[in-house]
Amino acid sequence: MALIEVEGNYPKRIGNYVIYESRGQMIIRSISGFTTKGLKSAKKYERCRENATEFGKVSSLCKVIRMCLKGILPKQNNLAVVNSLTKKMRTVMTCDSTSERGKRTLAIALQTIEAKKMLEGYYFNPDAAIDLHCSISDCLEVNATSLTFPKKANYLGAKVHCFTFNFTTQEAQLTSSAICFYGKKHLPDYLHLPIVAHATKSTGIVFTILELGFFSYTGGAFVPVADDSSKVVKVVDVATD
Repeated sequence: MALIEVEGNYPKRIGNYVIYESRGQMIIRSISGFTTKGLKSAKKYERCRENATEFGKVSSLCKVIRMCLKGILPKQNNLAVVNSLTKKMRTVMTCDSTSERGKRTLAIALQTIEAKKMLEGYYFNPDAAIDLHCSISDCLEVNATSLTFPKKANYLGAKVHCFTFNFTTQEAQLTSSAICFYGKKHLPDYLHLPIVAHATKSTGIVFTILELGFFSYTGGAFVPVADDSSKVVKVVDVATD
């Protein structure tokens, strides 16, 4: 890069150099950066192409998952939900150690124990990622002592979902328990919720998901709080059907 100190009118480009004004001075520098053609074929951008391919696959699958869980996920902080899930699944994909970079898939990754463990305990709503201990035996036991009720909420609503998703075919099945309500004044330290069986005709990865939402009881009805950013949506177990 160099300065042009001679006044005059100059073209924007001379050969392999570009000329432009910056802070009242004329600058001339060699053309740099990448071209569309180079990005598609140049060896030095191979890693970029691999990352872009895998990111596209993950983003597409995450969108399908979010649409399947649309009625469960919070609506107030949708961007955080989107970015968090994509980032998590991109990390999970690295558990596919049998495919070469650029061709790794979540379907293969989630056949590993490591990948399943990475998703156990995952919070779909990062703003409500509280220290919430859960355990499964004959039922789902939830330690509720760390829960904080938002303003105007006087009831907690709890549901358990069984979500089966095939990462190859994108087929999905969702079964859900009935909602259980707990008053704020009489909330027990531990919730005991029924386990939901997965759909018999579905195949894929089986996610057991806990949903905790907050309500106000007014006019003889349970009304969800307008701001649902406090909603807890947690993966408590991941298995292969």
